[in-house]
This record gives sequence, structure tokens and C-alpha cells, in this order.
Amino acid sequence: MATVGTYISGAGHAGLIGWLLMGWGLSHEPLDFEVTEVSVVSGEEYAQLVAATTPQPVTEPEEALAAPPSEAAPEAPAPEAESPPPEAPPPEPPPEAPAEELPPPEPPAPPEPPAEVVDTPPELTPPPPDPAPPAPQPQEAVPPSEPLPQIAARPVPRPAPRVAPEAAPAPPPDAAPDPVVQETAEPAEEPAEVIEEPVEQPTAPEEATTEIVTEAEEPASAPPLAPTIAPRPPVRPERPAVAEAPAEPEAPAEPAAPAETETASSENAAADAVADALADALAAGAGQAEAPASPTTNPGPPMTGAERDAFRIAVQRCWNVDVGSEASRVTVTVAFALDRSGRVDGSIAMIGSSESGAAATAAFESARRAILRCQADGFPLPPEKFEQWRMVEMTFNPSEMRIR
Repeated sequence: MATVGTYISGAGHAGLIGWLLMGWGLSHEPLDFEVTEVSVVSGEEYAQLVAATTPQPVTEPEEALAAPPSEAAPEAPAPEAESPPPEAPPPEPPPEAPAEELPPPEPPAPPEPPAEVVDTPPELTPPPPDPAPPAPQPQEAVPPSEPLPQIAARPVPRPAPRVAPEAAPAPPPDAAPDPVVQETAEPAEEPAEVIEEPVEQPTAPEEATTEIVTEAEEPASAPPLAPTIAPRPPVRPERPAVAEAPAEPEAPAEPAAPAETETASSENAAADAVADALADALAAGAGQAEAPASPTTNPGPPMTGAERDAFRIAVQRCWNVDVGSEASRVTVTVAFALDRSGRVDGSIAMIGSSESGAAATAAFESARRAILRCQADGFPLPPEKFEQWRMVEMTFNPSEMRIR
């Protein structure tokens, strides 16, 4: 429902719009502007104006030719007075000639190009050739240096099994231990009648020392002293390589001689035993030298870790393990032979299993199928190492497969 305010507002807006459209009270006087008067002339009038303002060149009258003296020139009639010509308008001053333009400055002379400098390398004189090395002179034999006196070390007592107030030397090997020293009795000259006298056996006290010898005091062999002046070693000329001679078989070591016995009969028996043993050793050595050496098969270089891993991965690609079955927790070891083409030669056998029963059989069958399925045209194995991979033992472990 319309109210009084609505009518008033509508009337006010309508009046405002009408006033703006009609423009009452918005008109104003126009602004003044300057006007210049001009006149129009024709082309002929313009040419006359230009000719009047242009100065004419002045020509000098020619001198009248002189009449011949014999004849008198008749009097010319007096010329009629001519009306004076109309005065020409004063010439307008010629327009000032524009100031002579100064000639343009001469361009600067181009700079002379720098002279080309040619780097001439200095002439190098070749160094004089090295003089030929002098021929090696034979070295004079150096007289052997006199041995230096060895410095005697502090005497260290020898270790002995017995400690006594006085040191005693080591007894002879054939002397019986006895505190009293007794020399060997020399047999007297045999009289005419042979009288057998008992031969007295020599005796001597056991070896003794005055103190106990420790490990730190054990005598050590003195190191040899080096000579004060060492001769310069001669230059060895180069020699061609000589083929190595085949190693000779080692001669059998001679058995150690038996210890001397107390009696002459024991010495003879030991000598006979040594002679028999030496003869047997020489005969055995001769037999071994005559017997031909048995040929050995060269197994070739061992397989590298990369080659083993490639073989293992080739088999592992075809090995399927059923995660939910009992066979997935069984580890089996199989053995099989390969031919030179890398294919299985013969049957595959199970040589070890972590469990027994149906689970072990299922794990073995899975491993056997993986080997036979992946062999194809042969496993990628190096042919020069055939002796290394001819027999294969492979462990199928669900957590980690190993090859040996």
C-alpha cells in the first residue's frame, strides 16, 4: 500500500529527471574567439607582385657610331616631348639573404690502422747432444775389509738343571753323574802276558751354576756387525731371460746319526742301522723318480660372486612358494649335475631337509620344478669353469636361497 512518503519521493525523482533532461538554468553565453581577415588573389596578380619586387638587371647604352667627316650629318628633327612614364612604385627592399651556411667541418682523417705485428718466434739453438757415456771401467777388486772386533757382551751363565756354590762345566756325554771327577784311565802297555784289567768309566759331576737363570738373562746370539765401508755394487748388464729349468726332485733327507753309545758294540750296531736306512731311502727315492706322475685335472679358476648370484637368480625366477602351506616353512637342499651346455644331466636328488613328511616332499618337488623349468637352453654359466659348476648343491630356503 502506497504511503505519502512514497508519493513525495516519486514526485521528487520525476522532477529531478525532467529538469536534467530539459536543462533549465544550465545554458550560458558562448565564448569569444579570434578571426583573421584574408583576401584572395589570382595567379596573375601574384606574378605581378613578385616581378615588381624582383630587381631588374641594368644594361649600358651603346655609344653612337661616329659619322664620317666628309659628309655632314643632317640635322635631326627635334624629338617631340614625350610624356613622362608613370612613376614605378618604389622597389621593396630585397629580402635579406640568409646567412651563408658555414661549410660543414671536414671529417677527421681516419686513424691509421695499426701496423701488423708478426710475432716471430726466436730462433732456438738446439742443445748440444749429450756426450756418449764413457765405457764402464772394470772395477778394481776391493780387498776384503778386516773383520771388526766383536764387542763381548756381559757373560750370562748358562741355564743348568742344578744350582751349586761353584759352577761346573757340562760333563762329557759318556760320563756318569758323580760328585768326584775321575779321568779316564789310559790302558798301560800290554806286557808279554795279556792281563785283562777292568776299564774304569770316567765320571764327572752334573752341570751346575751359581744362580738361577731367567728368560731375560738367557744368552742370545750377538748380531753380526756391519762393515764400516761397503763397496759399491757393480752394474749388472742386462741378460736375456733364461727359461726356468724344471725343479729337481728333492733328495730325501738323511736320517740323523744316532747318538754315541758307551760301548763299541752299540756304535757298530747303530752304524749298521744307519746304513740300512740310507739304502732303503735311496731305493724308495729312485722308485718314486722312475714312476710317472699321475695326471691331475685342472679345475680352472673359481666362480666369482657375480656368476653365483646370476645362477641363483635364474633359478629363483621360476621358484614359486605357497605362503599358506606347510612347505613354505621347509628348507631343502638338492644336488644335481650339469653338462657343458648348462642343462641338468641326470636326476635331481634331495640330500637334506629341515623337516620330513609331506611338507618336505612338496618343498622338494617345488625346487625340482623350478630347476627344470628355468634351464631352457641351459643356465648362463662360463664354459671355461665347467669343473667348478659341474656338480651343484643348492639350498632352497623360503627366506633366503643359497647356492654352493
